[in-house]
Amino acid sequence: MHFSVVDKIFWGAVFFLNLALLFVLLFRRRWRTFPILTAWMAFLLLRSVLLFLIYQSSPMHLSSYLTWLWYTRVYVVGGWIDFILQLGLVFEIARIVLRPTGTWARDARAQFAAAGFGGIALAALVAWLVSPPAWSARYAWQIRGDLFTSLVICELFVAMALTANRLGLGWRNHVIAVGQGLTAWTSLMVVTTALQSFLGTKRYYLGLDHARGLAYIAAVTWMTLQLWRDEPERKPISADLQEYILALHRRVEYDLRRLDARH
Repeated sequence: MHFSVVDKIFWGAVFFLNLALLFVLLFRRRWRTFPILTAWMAFLLLRSVLLFLIYQSSPMHLSSYLTWLWYTRVYVVGGWIDFILQLGLVFEIARIVLRPTGTWARDARAQFAAAGFGGIALAALVAWLVSPPAWSARYAWQIRGDLFTSLVICELFVAMALTANRLGLGWRNHVIAVGQGLTAWTSLMVVTTALQSFLGTKRYYLGLDHARGLAYIAAVTWMTLQLWRDEPERKPISADLQEYILALHRRVEYDLRRLDARH
């Protein structure tokens, strides 16, 4: 097995940025709000260390074929766990945004579920229909799998955002930062994977993969910087709004007393 210098630079940059984001989540206690994001970063670090150890063991203990075999197994299994955690992160953001008071906002669950299942079905159809020009069936299915997972993550997040906007639900600053980073990265994932599906594994494959890596680096850097900062305090309610709320409260109490008197 052999990786180029550029691949090793990307590997190191992604590892240390994931470590930095995990440090911020733990040190600034953001893990309480984003437990799945924290678990995702911890898993990515663990997988990177394991893959690196398998790669480094090649000249000393394992033959090149055995190294490639174990590396592929860990990479594939880790890819599915990675996908599940990304799905969990989308639902974590949805939980924060669509359940502002601890319970689902009215119609939020139904609208999000309908849009989400529709997006998953569309992603599966698109991934099934593409026929990437790869040199083997395994690589062709790998490209299809990458396209499916990137489409699902992107579409679920868009569905959640549209549901929140349609119902007039607000976003907190840290949730916005995580959502922006995830959306930007998965959107470019969809574009680059679609191009790889069209071009196959020979032309521009590594260049597109590096573009995807740069997008991930930018997304993690953005989330790390934003999660380090404290969220601005919410502005106090204006005097006019306070008076309106008090008047409405008094009106409701008056109506309830009238109803009790009638009964």
